[in-house]
Amino acid sequence: MSLNKRNFTRAIYVFDAVVQRVPHDKWDNQSPCDDWTARDVLRHQCGVLQAMAATLKSGETVPPQSIDSAETPIAVWAETRDSVLAELDEPEILDREGKFWFGPMSVDQWIQVVQWDPITHAWDISKAAGIESHIPDDLASVSHEVISGMRETLHKWGLVADQVEIAENASAAEKFLALTGRDPR
Repeated sequence: MSLNKRNFTRAIYVFDAVVQRVPHDKWDNQSPCDDWTARDVLRHQCGVLQAMAATLKSGETVPPQSIDSAETPIAVWAETRDSVLAELDEPEILDREGKFWFGPMSVDQWIQVVQWDPITHAWDISKAAGIESHIPDDLASVSHEVISGMRETLHKWGLVADQVEIAENASAAEKFLALTGRDPR
């Protein structure tokens, strides 16, 4: 298993740990994302990972879009999680080259780029639900490094907001979240 696959899988399970702990009556709470509830964030994350799974399965790039419904958030999420992880278990999948969402690269490189999304949205849902996200600093540091090099493009595409100023002694997770436009204070 590559380090990128290990980190991506851990990022998926950071998101999973949040989803599993959201009280049923908190799914329609406003998230830190404008106009999105916790359920909307889940719909987005499921759409991203379902598109990723479909791309891995077919070899054709499938653009991400939010899924239509998340009436049963935990069940929808479990199906999505299992689907993308199953595709990543296919032999030699990490070496496959393609023109993915961020340009030509290998699947191994693609999952390194995308790992920031589940940990960011784990935080978004955790804030809406009033629970902790528990983002590991090492995952946050790797994501910070990757996003730093792409931040201008991601901002132009509306995938991250304006960077938030935080204390220099902030944790790696707080620095990463601030880079994506979240205020972790």
